[in-house]
Amino acid sequence: MGTKRFGIVNHDVVTDPNLSLQAKGVYAVISTFCNTNRTCYPSIATIADLCDVSTRTVDRKLKELKDKGYLHRNGKIIKLL
Repeated sequence: MGTKRFGIVNHDVVTDPNLSLQAKGVYAVISTFCNTNRTCYPSIATIADLCDVSTRTVDRKLKELKDKGYLHRNGKIIKLL
């Protein structure tokens, strides 16, 4: 068996009533890819596959998370805030 992955999800994300459940799920999946600086670069397709949604849905949820201030995206690099 390989190394087990886990992610740390910000309590504010989990408890935000104005954040969709899908956005919370996308955040949780992204957190499993992050390093100790909370930075990662999973592809949109990888996130979509793991969440069982379309790449368009992932794009919308990333925008939702960005608009709420939970992440910053610079090209392919995602930084969880």
